[in-house]
Amino acid sequence: MKNEHVWHSNESLLERLKLGDLDAFNVIYERYWSVLVNESFKRLNNMALCEEVVQDVFIDLWQQRAVRDIQNLEAYLRTCMKFKVFEVYKKNRRTKSMLEENLSLMQKNEISEYDQYAEKDLKSLIEEWIAHLPQKRKEIFKMRYLDEFSTKEISEMTESSQNTIQNHLGISIAKLRKLIIQHFLVFILTLFY
Repeated sequence: MKNEHVWHSNESLLERLKLGDLDAFNVIYERYWSVLVNESFKRLNNMALCEEVVQDVFIDLWQQRAVRDIQNLEAYLRTCMKFKVFEVYKKNRRTKSMLEENLSLMQKNEISEYDQYAEKDLKSLIEEWIAHLPQKRKEIFKMRYLDEFSTKEISEMTESSQNTIQNHLGISIAKLRKLIIQHFLVFILTLFY
């Protein structure tokens, strides 16, 4: 029994992990998965995103097992999780900023005559995409980007938390960005072939 406790100590698990012991990795995973998900949920308030962040932490732990000199396993995992959460914040902020810049460009009519066809095509693509959004996400997206309400105002009008509103917008923007990139890749390929 005492020997089993030694095998399950963080120090022993780290030693075995460095050697590529999958059982040690699984023990670490089971020990810290829910702790990290709960901690990241306090910051992101989106369970799917939290699970993705924590999964990335464990993938990095396994891939870097031989080169990292980890002294305190829990502190290391929590720090990795915080960096991953920060990356999510940074990515969401950058995506939101890019979408707002593009929408602003269209509203100011700074698009040349040559690009009017592309603008029309893009608008119809976005309108069609909006039409297929789930009802709540559609309402939130329209309120934010067409009616120009702040997330706080939308939160009050829909009686939802501001984090919920931001999560809906983040998901929408990520999917819209992917759609636009795919659309324009096809458009560019048709120009050259």
